[in-house]
Amino acid sequence: MRRLVFVHGINNESRTREDIAKLWCDALRQSIGSRADPWWGEVEVRTAYYATTLARETSDWDKVETTGTRMSAASPNTDYADQDVAALYLALQRAYGIDDDRVAQELDPGDERAAATRMAAGIHKEWLKAIARTLEKVIPSAADGLARKFLAQAAAYLNKPGVFDQINEMVNEQVFSDLDPLDRTVVVGHSLGTVVSYVLLRRMVRDDKLPVFVTLGSPLGIDIVRNRVGHPRITPPVAARWVNGADPEDFVALQPSLDQVSFGPAEIVNFPNLDNGHEDAHSIERYLAHPEIAEVIYAGLK
Repeated sequence: MRRLVFVHGINNESRTREDIAKLWCDALRQSIGSRADPWWGEVEVRTAYYATTLARETSDWDKVETTGTRMSAASPNTDYADQDVAALYLALQRAYGIDDDRVAQELDPGDERAAATRMAAGIHKEWLKAIARTLEKVIPSAADGLARKFLAQAAAYLNKPGVFDQINEMVNEQVFSDLDPLDRTVVVGHSLGTVVSYVLLRRMVRDDKLPVFVTLGSPLGIDIVRNRVGHPRITPPVAARWVNGADPEDFVALQPSLDQVSFGPAEIVNFPNLDNGHEDAHSIERYLAHPEIAEVIYAGLK
C-alpha cells in the first residue's frame, strides 16, 4: 500500500482537514507529473489536524488573568513571560541581529515601562510583542502577522501545560497509531508539524521502516524548540531516511540545515537553498513544488 502522511504547522485554523489534504496533494501531484498516473489514485492520504485545538489553546492561554501565570506575548498586561517563552522570542531577536533600541521603537504608546523593567521581574509580554512586530518589519518572510502567529502558537504548543502532550497524542491517534505496513509510506511535516511528527516518529518502535521522513520549513534548529524535543536528537529509528528542505529566507526555518551543530547527531539529507520566492518563503505548496522534494517523495512511494 502506498501512503502519504501529512502533518501541518501553524496558522491553519481557517482550513479544514480536507482543505489541507487537497492543497498538499495538488501541489505534490503537479510536481511529480504523469509518471505517477498508474498508481496515484490508490495512494492513501492521511492528514493530521490539530489547527483549531492549537488556535483555541493559544487564545485561551492569552485570556487567563491570574496573577503570576506564565503566558504568551498576547497575555494580560500584568504578565511576565517565563524563561522558556521568552527564550523563543529572544532567540529570534538575537539570530537576526536586532538590538533592544530597535525593539523599543515597536512598543505601543505608554508601554515604555515594559522596556524599563524587562530585566527586573522578567521579560514583560509587551516587550515580546514588540519583538514580534520588529521581526515582521525587518524580515520579509515574517511579515503579514506571521511572526506573531508563529511565536504565539509555538509558545503555546511548547510551553502551555499539557498542550505538547495533548497535540502529540491527537496526531498520533489520527495518523500514526496503525501504520501497517510502513513500506511505501512517506511522512511529510511542515513548520510546527515537523516538531510534532519528529517527536512521534522517534517514539515509534517497529521492525520495518518507512522509506523517508520529510521536514519542510522546520523550526527544529531553534534552541528552545530543540531543547523541548530533548534527547536523543537522532534520525527516528523507524525512518530509513530523513530529508529536510528549507528556503534560507524562511523565517520559521531559522537554521535551514539541520546538522550536527544546529540540531544534533541525526543523519539528515539537507536541501537548505530552496527558493520559494519573495511572496511567501514558508509556503508548503512551494516547498512541495521543488523537484528535489517531489523526487524524494515519489521515490518513497513508488
